[in-house]
Amino acid sequence: MDHISDHVLRALWYIEAMASQGIALSRNDVDQIATVPPPRGAVHRSLLHGLGVADLLETTVPSRPAQRVADYLLAVHWATAGTGGFKLTAKGRAVLRLSGADEHLHVASDPVVNDVALSPDDPLVYIVLTRRLAAAGAGLLVDPYFKAENLRWILEATSIRRILISKRASAKERPIIAIALGTLPNGRDVEVRATDDKNLHDRRIVAEDGSVQLIGTSINGVGRHETAMITPEPSIAKAYRDSSETLWVGAEIVEPQYPKASVPEAAEDS
Repeated sequence: MDHISDHVLRALWYIEAMASQGIALSRNDVDQIATVPPPRGAVHRSLLHGLGVADLLETTVPSRPAQRVADYLLAVHWATAGTGGFKLTAKGRAVLRLSGADEHLHVASDPVVNDVALSPDDPLVYIVLTRRLAAAGAGLLVDPYFKAENLRWILEATSIRRILISKRASAKERPIIAIALGTLPNGRDVEVRATDDKNLHDRRIVAEDGSVQLIGTSINGVGRHETAMITPEPSIAKAYRDSSETLWVGAEIVEPQYPKASVPEAAEDS
């Protein structure tokens, strides 16, 4: 498309990318991505450039240094820099997800982003599940039928900090979950909420970075039923992410409880 300038195409791609992630851009946002030049790469030449023996040496030095990528990321608001170091903004994470670069990165270091079958015949099925939940960081687990006996595992093996359950499906389980929250070590590190919304059905993990994985069965059904974990495409992931947060906001908090032991009356002195 020679009749359209590169910076205009870059802006168009950016607008479409952000819209698909539900991020609203201001006019200033669009102008920034269109007018701030991307950092150029280094240009190399031989140490003996011009002496007629360049092909004898493989060693090269940069004749023009590369521009600082950090400054570029800050300039277009794809990253922030604070006391905790550089962090991607929501815009930066959205661009990373849509580019596919984050998938290649995670696959190389830890293959948890691909769809995976969870077979009851696999002796490592719980390791796979734990790895997936741990990769979600301080994310949200949506499981209508979540049971109290899984809470210790969530606390000890993952960083999940929110669990959304169904009020109807957990009528008998909620008091037990409340006791577990009040008595388990670090039980208060996790917040559990119950919703009576009929739209709650599909089990899912909404990771801290906004990515979504769908689970074919409840956590307590893994190892007993053939199921799978699937990573939906961005538009579907956004729908699940938005609905999960809406359900969470309207749900009722399951308050931690302590068991009340009855104290027998002291026998009267004879």
